Amino acid sequence: ALVELEGRKLVIKRYNIKSAGHAVSRAWRPSRAWHSWVEAHRLRFLGIATPRPLALIERRLGPLRGRAWLVTEYCEGQNLQDFLAGHAERGAPAEVLEAARRLFTRLAAERIGHGDLKATNFILNGHELCVLDLDAMRRYDSEAAWRKAWMKDRARFLRNWPEGSALQRQFSDVLPPPT
Repeated sequence: ALVELEGRKLVIKRYNIKSAGHAVSRAWRPSRAWHSWVEAHRLRFLGIATPRPLALIERRLGPLRGRAWLVTEYCEGQNLQDFLAGHAERGAPAEVLEAARRLFTRLAAERIGHGDLKATNFILNGHELCVLDLDAMRRYDSEAAWRKAWMKDRARFLRNWPEGSALQRQFSDVLPPPT
């Protein structure tokens, strides 16, 4: 939810526990909100644009985790899918391709996998892409594990655009290779 507090735009994202079984399965693992909190701090430390995390709230009953909320700053801009709607055949502006190249090269250098590379999870903010939806993100210790994750991430990112379109070809050319 987008809220305004004292003239400042904030996003509050709620993470639900779907059932008692889900609560038990999450008891020994960090919440998705906590995971997003940690990854947001990691990205910001690395100089990768993502909304600044401001608060993490978890409801618990003993070891069982309930609902959780993550509060972040709002990232101004348009999501990548909406921005590029209608560009499928004529292609993306050069500054968007360069922003994608810089972002994905940096993630690759750190062996970070996102886990959900929908175009709506990126906000075009000036000349950079701001990364959203970090709950599936992780850093891989081994090169082999990262490469496997990157192949999936890369394929998912390219599926955002019609098969064989100029956009798909351009992004395929600027993203780090699949192997």
